Amino acid sequence: MAKATMQKWQRDHFVSELNRNYDPLINAAELKLKSIEAEAIEIAEKNLADEIGATPIIEELQEAINNVKTKMSKAARFFNKTKHAKKDINYKFKEKDFDLFGYGSSRITPDDCWEQIRDWAGDFAREKIKQTPEGKVLATLEENKRASYKEIMEAGSPDSLKTKLHNNLQKDGLSWNREVKALPPIDETIN
Repeated sequence: MAKATMQKWQRDHFVSELNRNYDPLINAAELKLKSIEAEAIEIAEKNLADEIGATPIIEELQEAINNVKTKMSKAARFFNKTKHAKKDINYKFKEKDFDLFGYGSSRITPDDCWEQIRDWAGDFAREKIKQTPEGKVLATLEENKRASYKEIMEAGSPDSLKTKLHNNLQKDGLSWNREVKALPPIDETIN
């Protein structure tokens, strides 16, 4: 007797049912982790900046930028007030707000520095969060879903697969076999 094999549409059905069962649990676990992650990144950012000595460097950079802006404003006022300014003055000297920033990747701003620290702190915080109970729950759910998906791809027949999936889902408080619910009796007075 030939071994029964599953058709593609059967595998697709099992995969979509698996997703329908696991995705709400995984999404809820991810949402819980996002709030923890935001707090952890904020704390890690400050600690990392202090640990690597970035805070004084960034403050010095901001002070230097403010100093240059002040000097540019002073130069613009000087050139606007000279007697030659009435003839023809470059539009740059007529600006009210001066800034060092424009287009180009050769400029480093304090915001760039904080963004880099935030990226590093985020990576660090995400690694720490994986070790929390909430992080372990998410990892377990994802691993159980992956194991069930593997069972679907390796299954020979739908009958044996249903039992394996039911056993896998039970470990996460889910069930593959669901009972059909009956509708409540229709009241004759509704007509």
